[in-house]
Amino acid sequence: MRVPMMMRKLIRDLWQIRTQALAIALVIGSGISLFFGMQATFDSLYRTMDVYYRDSRFADVFAGVKRAPNRLLAEIEEIPGVGVAETRVVAQVTLDIPDMDVPATAQLVSVPDLGRPLLNDVTLTRGRWIDPM
Repeated sequence: MRVPMMMRKLIRDLWQIRTQALAIALVIGSGISLFFGMQATFDSLYRTMDVYYRDSRFADVFAGVKRAPNRLLAEIEEIPGVGVAETRVVAQVTLDIPDMDVPATAQLVSVPDLGRPLLNDVTLTRGRWIDPM
């Protein structure tokens, strides 16, 4: 079988720069594998976020007000598209911790008197849930 002259020239030129061509191929292959690895990591993190948000019943919308009467909750629940609504008391506080040079800040969030919150549940890593009695 006869190989065209341009193909023979291409093969000869590639053979002369074979180490450079190999390096280029390795760089391209590394880039492609890095892309797919990053895509898999992103997908895994996104699925983990979805599971955590679903399990914790994470709210889709938040609204902050200074003071609002409790009767406002019933009006919020009547808004079309609202499945569950819950009110909480939230306060920013400064903590004076003995071994820290600068004061720490914390956010205190209320929980229901009985049972778990309907939205934005707390994840316990140790211990037990708050007992009001």
